[in-house]
Amino acid sequence: MQNIYLYSLGCEKNTVDGEHILAILNKNGFKVVNNPEEADVIVINTCAFIEDSKKESIDAIFDHSMYKKYGKCKRLIVSGCMSERYKDNFLDMFKEVDSAIGIHDLEKILTAVEKDGFHDAENNKEYKEYGDRVNTGSDYSVYIRISDGCHANCSFCAIPSIRGKHRSRKIEEIVKEAENYAKKGAKEINLIAQETTFYGYDIYSKLALPDLLKELSKVEGIEWIRVLYQNPVVLNDEIIDAFFNTDKVVPYFDIPLQHVDKEILKDMNRGTRGYKFYREMIDKIRSYDKNAVIRTSLIVGFPGETKESFKKLLKFVRKAELDRVGVFTYSEEENTKALTLNKPKISRHTKMMLREKLMKEAIEVSERRLERFIGQTIDVLIEKKEDDDKFIGRSKYDAPEVDGYVEVYIENDKKINIGDIVKVNITHNTEYDLIGNLV
Repeated sequence: MQNIYLYSLGCEKNTVDGEHILAILNKNGFKVVNNPEEADVIVINTCAFIEDSKKESIDAIFDHSMYKKYGKCKRLIVSGCMSERYKDNFLDMFKEVDSAIGIHDLEKILTAVEKDGFHDAENNKEYKEYGDRVNTGSDYSVYIRISDGCHANCSFCAIPSIRGKHRSRKIEEIVKEAENYAKKGAKEINLIAQETTFYGYDIYSKLALPDLLKELSKVEGIEWIRVLYQNPVVLNDEIIDAFFNTDKVVPYFDIPLQHVDKEILKDMNRGTRGYKFYREMIDKIRSYDKNAVIRTSLIVGFPGETKESFKKLLKFVRKAELDRVGVFTYSEEENTKALTLNKPKISRHTKMMLREKLMKEAIEVSERRLERFIGQTIDVLIEKKEDDDKFIGRSKYDAPEVDGYVEVYIENDKKINIGDIVKVNITHNTEYDLIGNLV
């Protein structure tokens, strides 16, 4: 029996691919280990979304090649978005790698373990089901992918060229996976995709996210359903209504706006609705629940961004009172339409300054928004024990890994366990986190 170690980079969608790879290998007689020093075979599951993620993937490949050069490892294999994106000459670029696979048929890993070369597969026209995953996260909070690929074709983004066209899973397959995780103790499911709001259109000829949420809400044991990656162009009234009128769906909106200036949005190929429309959309969401959380990602330094368009973005962050903001500097990616724009480019130094300025504003807004929870009692999912009277958890207003935490203080005679959902009275807040006492 050979030992397999997998190192996965990038987003949780990539993590799901990695967990399928581990399950495929496990099912075929390989032993999964948590230490690369013990591995006969090492798999690097790469990301290639932007320049920084590519550098991180390259570093991981070189770092783990040392286990092959000096340690027990006999084979180094690469999977994921980077090998898919550069499959035509990937093995010429990385002589340390024995074999590689893309993202369209993860079962090719079985060939890659035995045989050198790039083991390719044609782009999937439908969502490919692999069955089991080896869960590398917690038992109480899990990610479930509802579709793969993307239809949006944003001008700055390479994902459609890597992951292919949008392909939805069938509702019954998603519900079955949720039921399996619920039986193993899952209390929170996080629905992920390149774009969750477009879910179902390719197989049901309609935006079917409300139907999916209705079915998932029936799964016993699941208490929180969180939906991530919502395209503002597709996020319509019916979907918003489903968030607030479907049991267990948390009031958390993860909407990558990217910008609010109409001209920039047009050049990004993300419609031209802009500032006014986005404000109205957020106001509509908070008319249902004033505590509803809005998380977004924004891009600064896109070609043609002016001082005026940046000021508009800065004003939006302040006035819309966005709860969570991630700011990215525009990354030039080969084979994307943004490279062909005849617009002034922004220097790296300027982009970093713009990012810092926008993040400073976003942090101040986040801290101010969190003050609304002081004095309230909220549900908190316990994730970690720090000492006898202090635990760390998340509320339904916080997504795993990317948002803040809740510090929970308890009296010594009270008992709570990791994975419990408990009631906490909030007493203080910091820039991103809440602090409170167990009720």
